[in-house]
Amino acid sequence: MAPTRRDVVVMGGAASLLASTGIGVADTWPTRTATVISPYPPGGGSDIIARMVADALTESLGQKFIIENIAGAAGALGGAKLARSNPDGYTILVSGSAPLAANKVVQKDLSYDPQLDFTPISLVTETPLLLTCATNVPVHSIKDFIAYARANPDKANIGNPGAGTKGHIAAAILASRAGIKLTHIPYKGSPPLLTDLLGGHVQFGVDTASNYLQNIEEGKVRAIAATSLKRAPRLPSLPTVAEQGIDGFNVTGWFAAVGPKGMPRDITMKIVTTLKTWLATPQAQKKLADISMTPIGSTPEELAEATELEISSIRPLVAAGIVERT
Repeated sequence: MAPTRRDVVVMGGAASLLASTGIGVADTWPTRTATVISPYPPGGGSDIIARMVADALTESLGQKFIIENIAGAAGALGGAKLARSNPDGYTILVSGSAPLAANKVVQKDLSYDPQLDFTPISLVTETPLLLTCATNVPVHSIKDFIAYARANPDKANIGNPGAGTKGHIAAAILASRAGIKLTHIPYKGSPPLLTDLLGGHVQFGVDTASNYLQNIEEGKVRAIAATSLKRAPRLPSLPTVAEQGIDGFNVTGWFAAVGPKGMPRDITMKIVTTLKTWLATPQAQKKLADISMTPIGSTPEELAEATELEISSIRPLVAAGIVERT
């Protein structure tokens, strides 16, 4: 039923009363359980960060923030769910950059626009990616990797956690810079990619470091290089791609929190403040360092800038055919 004129007057009067008393929406929010969408399967780096954020918000704000995994299409299914959600602060999404940026130019039939349909909240963390290989592949360096790909132009394959993910982008740029041909295999998240690397069913992989550290240290997966300019904190003896001869190579992954379009500014800023406080704690910094991640904690405007930069940097790669649209 549509509101009557009296309803509108009453609602308007209530809003005016709140404004006159200095009470904002965020002063009482949250009053019930909220949902954090994790657009990848449980266990991957993006999901780990989503769960950390949910725990931090739960502890600080006094209401439960529960994880809802909606995996598929490189995070696009979860992104679409967020875009359809009520912008009341009770549904947010925490993810790597694919559903927040890259999918806009990599996916042909994306059902939402991350720059128009989301409210930026905050960058949360940054991480290097790792180029890895199965232990049955005779590759130990970038030089070996290039030689192997050139010797096996129709057989060399490389997995990533989904089309448009940083793993996909980094692998495509690496192949272009090295002048080699690779068959790119997108997975539905990091866990199935790791499973195939462990089983030797895919030869190479590029993904965020957190997903592979334990298996690398146990010798079950081999790390070839870090994709960042600086070495991965947990793997200080592992050279970067740039150190191994591809000058200036630098691709890192970031994770961020967003809400649906139209989420109230005061709720957005309450989440920003909560995340910054949490990220500054020694406990959070140790947890992140243990999985080779660096805390950020940004303003919504800084996240919007990072999103635009990511999209504008990937668009020419798609136009040149370096990154294929799906």
